Amino acid sequence: MLKKILFFLMVLIILTGCSLTGGYDSSKAIKRGDITILHNGVHNLERFELFLEHLANNQEDTVRVTSYTKEGDPIFEDVHFDGKDIQYTHDNSQDAFGGQDKGQETDVCKNIMSSVNDQNEVEYVLVDCIKNGEIPLFQINGEEAKK
Repeated sequence: MLKKILFFLMVLIILTGCSLTGGYDSSKAIKRGDITILHNGVHNLERFELFLEHLANNQEDTVRVTSYTKEGDPIFEDVHFDGKDIQYTHDNSQDAFGGQDKGQETDVCKNIMSSVNDQNEVEYVLVDCIKNGEIPLFQINGEEAKK
């Protein structure tokens, strides 16, 4: 009887561990419509462009930018425009190697600016933020931005 209980507990532990590692992979993020930053480029960039249009027209909208650590853990950046301000949330709580700085941070910003850097990358930055001044959102290759 003890062997059956131990076997059941081992199976339960293994199944629990397996279910935690497949949490929010890039295929789920892309399918959900997240602007997904991967080593092979940015996915759903057109969704971000639509968000920028809504921002320019003072229309409420929300997007999520999801990037991944080298180990594959998701980092979320939620950007919500309420028609006046941009509410920003950075969430690295699923980063297994995030250290003591792991968790959620929020800020309120006024706008998003873009610029081209020396490496011909387009950088998107939240500006006029209450706590942090400027918050880099993401950057993409200039060629990819033209698509």
